[in-house]
Amino acid sequence: MKLSEIKIATTVAIMQSATTKDERKSLTVSEDVERQCEIVGQHLGKAFLLECITNAENCLDDSKKFTEIMKQFKKVGARFSETVELD
Repeated sequence: MKLSEIKIATTVAIMQSATTKDERKSLTVSEDVERQCEIVGQHLGKAFLLECITNAENCLDDSKKFTEIMKQFKKVGARFSETVELD
């Protein structure tokens, strides 16, 4: 399935779990939804790694790209993060 299709199916599954009590909505994340999100995360993680490897190869082969990424790296630094902000 395409990521957009998985997103639709997952969204609808969550919508179908919705209940209303005292005018408050409650959503339940089923085991299937959790597992689907894990699969998507694994896929995106592998795609991210492949993109980083490709970029590294390109930077090592192109001195202009190497210089540019090293300028960016000076701002970012050698850090590890457990949180991700979308940009």
